[in-house]
Amino acid sequence: MILDTDSLMNTVDHINEQFLTGKRISPQEGLEAARWISTRQGKKGAYRTLYAPTQTDFGRGIHNFPGEKLTSASARHVLGQEAARAVWLLGSQDPIIKATYNQAVAWMRDHEGFQQTGTFCCGRCTPAFWRHYWAGNFKNKEASLVRGLDTLKLSRDGKGRWGRYSFPYTIYALLDIDLEPALQELKYALPAMERSIKALRSGTFSNRRKMILEKAIEKVN
Repeated sequence: MILDTDSLMNTVDHINEQFLTGKRISPQEGLEAARWISTRQGKKGAYRTLYAPTQTDFGRGIHNFPGEKLTSASARHVLGQEAARAVWLLGSQDPIIKATYNQAVAWMRDHEGFQQTGTFCCGRCTPAFWRHYWAGNFKNKEASLVRGLDTLKLSRDGKGRWGRYSFPYTIYALLDIDLEPALQELKYALPAMERSIKALRSGTFSNRRKMILEKAIEKVN
């Protein structure tokens, strides 16, 4: 089961686990999850008009898929972007889901800052924006993302990382972006990825990070 009606975060995490591992989500199960996520659109606690975490999510605390804890607006924003991405991938053929999705992301299509720089407010939120923007229903996405990846390149610290950008979540975002600049950033990060994977221990988030890093290293090689 991928749907957890008590938790938007758990539902989105379950979906992302299926995508990452290559396991099939049945059309019925995917549509059920997408319809439920759509009921969270614009509700209290949502970032702008995205999808709102549940009270259970706020009570337990919110993290991104690799396990980094998030707080305040960034928690609501990152989870909202991931939820929107999941909704579009699973339910874009459903008229009601598509309509609520378009309401949820209308502000993104004309966001002046992102259109100019390809980045959002911070290094925690930008990878979520990228993951959704690449997979979602947006025009001229390649040009916007190339601008963002150019900014990421300028943030290199010389050690395989990117300063203010979250390392595991940025790798996770780059893994799915099929653009040459994204591949170049993964190549730059290769030594850091190899060091990181050796330091991982067991556990849910460590296992996720290991799989992300393994897939990224495989893509580079």
